Amino acid sequence: MLTGDLVRVRVVKKTLVPSFISTKTNRLVDRAGVLVDVMSTALEEGWNRGTIDERIRDLTGTDVDHKITKGMAKLLMDKGEFESRSPIDPQALRWQVFSEAAQMAPLARHPDTDQQTAHDVYVRVAKDLNCSPEDVEQALYADLKDQQVLQSIKLPTPNGLLERYNVALVQALMLKANSIVLMLTQPDPKYVRQLIRYLKFYQLMYRTEPTKDGLRIELDGPQSLLRLSTRYGMQMANFFPAILLQPGAWHMKAEILWGKKRKFKKDLSLDHTMGLTSHYKDTGTWTSRTETWFVERFEKLDSDWSLSPGEPIDQGNQSMVIPDFTFRKKGKVAHMEIVGFWRKKHLMDRLQNLPDNVVLAVSSKLKGEAGALSKTMESQVIRFAEVIPAAKVVQMIESIAR
Repeated sequence: MLTGDLVRVRVVKKTLVPSFISTKTNRLVDRAGVLVDVMSTALEEGWNRGTIDERIRDLTGTDVDHKITKGMAKLLMDKGEFESRSPIDPQALRWQVFSEAAQMAPLARHPDTDQQTAHDVYVRVAKDLNCSPEDVEQALYADLKDQQVLQSIKLPTPNGLLERYNVALVQALMLKANSIVLMLTQPDPKYVRQLIRYLKFYQLMYRTEPTKDGLRIELDGPQSLLRLSTRYGMQMANFFPAILLQPGAWHMKAEILWGKKRKFKKDLSLDHTMGLTSHYKDTGTWTSRTETWFVERFEKLDSDWSLSPGEPIDQGNQSMVIPDFTFRKKGKVAHMEIVGFWRKKHLMDRLQNLPDNVVLAVSSKLKGEAGALSKTMESQVIRFAEVIPAAKVVQMIESIAR
């Protein structure tokens, strides 16, 4: 993810225009190739963060487009797995070294003796730990971030890195979004379902509405939450590449709160013609842990209800509900939708337009504001912490199925 100081965007009146780069410019392709080679060498030779940062500073020192280079380097660093390499616990080691140094302090009567005294401390501690003084010195601060060693990294191609940079520009802006509206034109049902699965996977607040020629999806942005806004913003940003998997026409408009204090409202408009490429794989549909755990517990109940993937419910009046599960028994039908991040008003709006045979499963850990749910919501809402209580779900669908 790009940090705010690395974001390149132009402000044209009330519109934000990301400064996308060309993925076919030879100079940029070469620069991306150099960065990929640096990370490859770092992995082979076991460089730490400090060494990698120093090498990247050398590359950007005379670079006119230093923000682009730093941005691509940031994306590569985010892909790496770093760890502290030390056979000795650095925190415990520091305590022992400093304790030993305190005992030897009277010996360091002159500044010229400080270095020798430090070595003497390492010698004493090394003797206790049955290792060399050099091992002690190297392990003393091995847990600091700059000393963490690159353990593994999945490197993209140079062109792939340039494509990833353009997507990251948009993701950084979405962290400040107040609201987002996505319009799909004549979408493929298979890909609509996949997009909804991504929305649910990232636990976002959304509303769907059929239109004359497609589907409208409105998402609440991170700035709409009083709590969990940072976490929600990351989820929103992570969701964006899923939009780029759509094979058909789409248009997205976001309201961004701009400026240091985020007082100014700016518009961000994107569509399928801009050449943005997703780095996500088109994997169809998958199941979240919450869903998996629920299915396992539901099947153990051995009830008369059959369980299947959720069937979309067209309510007419430009309203659609896409549940996660559909339950059937002797001609009766009920549904359940798992809600991600939420506010009380968000739930109340959902319930007002919700069919009376749909249950909302609401996580207490994803509540975006203080305060409890009202008792009027209890008839169609099941609260859970980690695992959805399958027995309670069965009890509720028995009473609301139709």
